[in-house]
Amino acid sequence: MTINIRRKKDRVILTYPSGSWRPSIVDECKSIHGWRWSDTQKAWTYPLNMDTLRRMREVFGKELNSDAELIEWARAEVRREKRAKAYATHHDASLAILPTVAPILAEAMSTRTYQKSGAAFSRVAGNCLIADEPGLGKTALSLAAIAESGKWEGMHLVCAPKVAIHSTWVRQIEEWTGAVAYGMPEGQVNRSKEIAAFIADPAPTKFLVVNPAMLRRLYGHYCRKCDTWAEDVKAKKALWPKEHFLEVGHPAKGTRKIRKEDWPELFAIDWTTITVDESHELFAAYAPSNVTQATQGLLDIRGTAKLTALTGTPLRGQERNIWGVLDWLGVNTGGYWGFVNRYFETAQAAFGVTVYGLDPAESEAFHKLIDRYVLRRTRIEARPDLPIGQRVDVTLPLEGKHRDQYMEFEEEGETAIVNGTLSGQGLLSELTRLKQLAYGRWQWNLNKLTPTDESPVLDWLIEFLAARGITGKKTTTWMPEEGVAFKYVVASQFTEVLDAIERDLERKGIRTLKITGAVTGQHRRAAVKEFQSKDNTRRVMLIQTVTGGVSIDLDAWCDEMVILDETFIADDQVQLEGRINNRSGRVSPRMWHYVRVADTIQMKIAAGNWSQHNLQHELLDGRRGVKKALHLLRGE
Repeated sequence: MTINIRRKKDRVILTYPSGSWRPSIVDECKSIHGWRWSDTQKAWTYPLNMDTLRRMREVFGKELNSDAELIEWARAEVRREKRAKAYATHHDASLAILPTVAPILAEAMSTRTYQKSGAAFSRVAGNCLIADEPGLGKTALSLAAIAESGKWEGMHLVCAPKVAIHSTWVRQIEEWTGAVAYGMPEGQVNRSKEIAAFIADPAPTKFLVVNPAMLRRLYGHYCRKCDTWAEDVKAKKALWPKEHFLEVGHPAKGTRKIRKEDWPELFAIDWTTITVDESHELFAAYAPSNVTQATQGLLDIRGTAKLTALTGTPLRGQERNIWGVLDWLGVNTGGYWGFVNRYFETAQAAFGVTVYGLDPAESEAFHKLIDRYVLRRTRIEARPDLPIGQRVDVTLPLEGKHRDQYMEFEEEGETAIVNGTLSGQGLLSELTRLKQLAYGRWQWNLNKLTPTDESPVLDWLIEFLAARGITGKKTTTWMPEEGVAFKYVVASQFTEVLDAIERDLERKGIRTLKITGAVTGQHRRAAVKEFQSKDNTRRVMLIQTVTGGVSIDLDAWCDEMVILDETFIADDQVQLEGRINNRSGRVSPRMWHYVRVADTIQMKIAAGNWSQHNLQHELLDGRRGVKKALHLLRGE
């Protein structure tokens, strides 16, 4: 029997002579994931990718007959796979274009040869995910990749967290390449002027750096006859008949069109390249049933641009979360469920399908997919010259009135505090309150829940800073290097905790810098600039885990970070650690102090995050023989 396959756009069409049909053929065709039966073509269709073709070869063997176009595509793709893997595993490459367009960046990369191989990987792979561990210079690598891909001249869009727009991207684009870079300021009017200036600028190479919220796009279903949005009808179903859109002559759902779009001029530009920094924030949770407005905008704006996603933590605790970024890159996996059913273990449950971990039988095929589109190197692979950092576990006792308050809430779901009663409504609320209460005793202050200074964490922190010469008293005796005192980062996921620490340290004369969601872009940039300078006035930076834990460098004079609490996502802490992880050129051992209170939820969160760390490293790194080195890095 002859099985004929051919390429049609992004699908593989499979047919066979009707006279040679056999009973098992349907099951054989359905064993290849991503299948669809087309009544119009009387053929089976599949997503166009090498995994599909390899699976077809396994199922049909010598019966398979490919047309010339598909054979040519497959041969080119195999060559690309091999070259991409070679650049990912060899930490040096020759760059032909970068020294011409950005000689300063090329010179800087001469000592960081793994960045050169990363740029070559991006050139070969096309659309790709750069998933090197935090601290390896993904920003500079992505700029080099644009040049090496032959796309330096043109209009380039960078989507990055607000905190990183100026302090990271605009600064590095200008310093490393000399290209024109426009970063979005605060305020609608200022942004309009900046976009207009970018469009009018005659520079052959120019970058526009925006935050994800500016790319939000919302679709709706609109009935022109009724001048009504279907979503509004559903929202007001008590006032409108349920069958409103089913009346004679009215579309069942209306016409799908854009309902809300803040910056349509961004979608009118034919971008040469699009780079998404910290892409896990936008794509890790992306699935067909969960498309945010920002994700929708990023899907719509792609056009013919070269796409690059950057993140040091692509999985966010679950292997399947990598699908979102692969889909944005245009990887044809047959959709979310095609991807899940192909590579993961699943089971039908009462309320749908439960997805478990990677199917061991499919791990080889999965890693071939990853090798083709994802560049992943650990710090110990790429920079063996860097000293090994250390995580330090600090466990404090739960005692006295603090223990009474915490235990009462844990057992009863509420507790009496100064000036009121704290209650937890629902599981998520209770878990959040338990994490907060682990810090110390809390009270109502001016109708706001606020931690008091009765905290073992605060007591430890003050002792920690005092041991490093930060007491609030004038001193000139603690100047370890060139008259500049070392600085320290203190992180918490809770703004209330950071505000309370700021208040308590200020009382002792210890001035601080702070980055939280309430700190505007201009003040964030000023805080980062001062912390990275030799100015000794404020040697303590307080940062909120999510807001300040991505895309900024804080290590010019900082070797130690204090982490007061952990989120339920281990990747948040990995990103946080990366803020001081030998980014600014000064090489020295780094240390992260994880402060936890015994007998609280913090200990359970730590155990869960440890499991997530192992999952990510096993999936992305363990197969490359770096497992032993990773244990050393963790201080095991």
